[in-house]
Amino acid sequence: MSDKEKGASRTSRPARPGKAQRARLIDVARAVAVHPSTVSRVLSEDRDARVGPQTAARIREVAAQLGYIPNASAAALKTSATHLIGVIVHDIADPVYPRILTGIERQLAKAGYMAVIGNTGFDPDAETDMFAKMSARLVDGVILGTTRLQDPVVRRAGEEGVPLVSVLRRPQDADCAAVIDDCLSGMQALAQAVACAGHRDVGVIAAPQHLSTGKERLAGILAGLRAHGVAVADDRLVFVPRMTSEEGEAAAQELLARRATPPSVIMAVNDRVALGALRALRKTGLRCPHDVSLTGYNETHPLDLIDPPLTSVAIDLDRVGAMAADRLLALIDNPALPREVDRIMPELRLRASLAQR
Repeated sequence: MSDKEKGASRTSRPARPGKAQRARLIDVARAVAVHPSTVSRVLSEDRDARVGPQTAARIREVAAQLGYIPNASAAALKTSATHLIGVIVHDIADPVYPRILTGIERQLAKAGYMAVIGNTGFDPDAETDMFAKMSARLVDGVILGTTRLQDPVVRRAGEEGVPLVSVLRRPQDADCAAVIDDCLSGMQALAQAVACAGHRDVGVIAAPQHLSTGKERLAGILAGLRAHGVAVADDRLVFVPRMTSEEGEAAAQELLARRATPPSVIMAVNDRVALGALRALRKTGLRCPHDVSLTGYNETHPLDLIDPPLTSVAIDLDRVGAMAADRLLALIDNPALPREVDRIMPELRLRASLAQR
């Protein structure tokens, strides 16, 4: 038989170990792409296991196909630990994540754990694949730093019994622990400060609404302005595909081109976008804050050193990371703990970029 014919005869059936090699629990775990402890819990009929019925059925099917026979030493894997924690983020270049990682790694080190970091580059398929590989390679838990409102990784972690904590947002479609900043309240407070400064013609650069941060921050802006009788006109609202300075500059240029007169203030979804907007203002000859005021969110840069110092909302990102690590370690020690959400209140930082009107 030719190599081509051999390849064509292959099926998706898991490869069975040779006669001299007994199937191991890890073989089943890798074939199903789940954590070995998940296999152990299912095959030992652990009533406390948080594993979805489809995943459990697949584990039993593959175990039978491979001829895997549980034994006492394999069952011991149910409580074993590798002391590795997977951390998945969507943009490691975003200044938010290095600060969160600092808090995560500090707390993990205290407990004898180490982080394995994966960057998805905003690719949902890469995120799913990354989680599968981390789970199959024995991480004890995962901290998820992406921002989708509906995230299949969270659902899969629940089905496979992998402890997971989300940072900066909690997905809507699954029950998981999370450590988040109250960005709706933070942006609402900022919008109220903008309105109290006398601004009525407000421009907004918002993030995509399938991202939880984008949805909540825009809602906070609109609610805060509405409380003072201020509305954002349709042509004063621009959405960026990504929250970067380059996208912020392009969005500000589009916003400025829509009318003969600029808005009195531009509220950006985060500091990176705001800095891009500041660059656009300078290129068009507009002065901040004399002609157009500007605000950001996150406090990820030394904003008091920028000219003019940027008004923003500060999040204690180091604390977010530390709390996420502590929450995950608690879930690893006791999987029966409730999936709670810890909220950190942000702090308004008023600076010279926001002028009185």
